[in-house]
Amino acid sequence: MKDDDKKAYDLKLQDVVFIHLAQDFETNNKEFRINSEIPIPVQLQDGTNEIKGEEGISIAMLASGLIKVIAHKPEHDHISYYIDFLLALQPDVVHELQLAGASKAKTGDLDFAIELYLAAVHINPAIPELYVNIATLYARHAKQAVDDENNELFDSYTRKQIAILKEGLKAHPLSHLLLSEFGLLQLFLGNDEIALEYLKKYLSYAPDGEKRQIIEEKVKELQQQSQDEQTLQEAFDEMQLGNEQQALNLISEFCTRNEKNWSGWFIKGWALRRLERYEEAQQCFLTCLTLGERNSDIYNELSICALELKERELAKDYLEIALEMEEDNLTILSNLAFLLLEDELYNRVSHLLIKAKKIDENEMFVVPNPLEIEELEKLLIDFGIAN
Repeated sequence: MKDDDKKAYDLKLQDVVFIHLAQDFETNNKEFRINSEIPIPVQLQDGTNEIKGEEGISIAMLASGLIKVIAHKPEHDHISYYIDFLLALQPDVVHELQLAGASKAKTGDLDFAIELYLAAVHINPAIPELYVNIATLYARHAKQAVDDENNELFDSYTRKQIAILKEGLKAHPLSHLLLSEFGLLQLFLGNDEIALEYLKKYLSYAPDGEKRQIIEEKVKELQQQSQDEQTLQEAFDEMQLGNEQQALNLISEFCTRNEKNWSGWFIKGWALRRLERYEEAQQCFLTCLTLGERNSDIYNELSICALELKERELAKDYLEIALEMEEDNLTILSNLAFLLLEDELYNRVSHLLIKAKKIDENEMFVVPNPLEIEELEKLLIDFGIAN
């Protein structure tokens, strides 16, 4: 539990005091014996900060104090005794807490409803629905935090959602209700891998019905998405290994299923360009732009394709755009310098050379012909524009 959460729980018990009861205190359960050495929580009446002897202690004050501690301090040293005491006072307390919690939730008193449900689940953890009810109330708080643009509060209530569902799953690992709730929460949070794990478990135990059908479709979608992500990574790895044709085979299938994924089109264009299929490669990189992606790598690849397709001015334009996006990129600097050198634009080449040397004194690469920075400098000296 985080420090802020601990402080919140302490505040919830600020109107509770602990007292010692006499051994002759009676409850409805004649078998229950009072232990006068264990302090009992009592909730103070509104507007008071102490118990006045002449007013006495009501059963309601005892029950309320016990409910609060059971709800918010389940790790208390005397929690078992407090639960037994509350059951002695109100044998049907779990059912009563559920009814009261539902009523408070309906009227919008979420914190009180959460308290009642927490007490119920700590008294009887054998009811999976209680965990879900609490998680649902935390979700309502989280939604309000989003509406209020309070990210810190959203994170706090989301952590509580996750914690109560995990607690439920620890007690009921085969509960299709808890498995679906936890899986769908993880899906909402963007944790697709975890979501898939729990939703698949849900399908192993869930009864037939509309909910099952919906989750079956979502599981298929997540499995396909996972497979596609793996295919994308495999295609990239093949490119890194120099296996362009294998990469192209993999990524072509990916692009067929994911027409709006610019990363797939980029890898496909990259593979086609290395296979010297420049027109097809160019179309792939243009597709990346059509899909809304703009980065220096795309424009650099487009410049290479344009150059190979004898569109020299277009190649330079693409490199200029790439350089604006990433002015310290040595590959782009050197590519543009190479083209400008061939066009005898020596002043601009000198400027790029100086900039490149500030970035990296060792080397830079020129596509399609790699040049060491010293070799480029030698060319400039030959042209009489560098010393």
